[in-house]
Amino acid sequence: MKRLKSYAVIAMSGAVLLLAGCGGDSDDAPLLRPTTDYTFFVKAQIAATSDATDPVAINRVRFRDRDRNNPQAYDDVLSP
Repeated sequence: MKRLKSYAVIAMSGAVLLLAGCGGDSDDAPLLRPTTDYTFFVKAQIAATSDATDPVAINRVRFRDRDRNNPQAYDDVLSP
């Protein structure tokens, strides 16, 4: 009986270790994501806008804003 309990404890410990290895984040995203130029992204989204356009997921996008001090950055797409 004591040997059976030992085997059960070993089996349970192995199962816990295997299941613990399966936990965590499963999105396969690299830790360092490349950045996307914000101005280019916005201009591309404005150009692709239509009634049938699907939303674009941006939650995992890292933007860099090179035109922060450029008041004319969007003049070519926002001017009448």
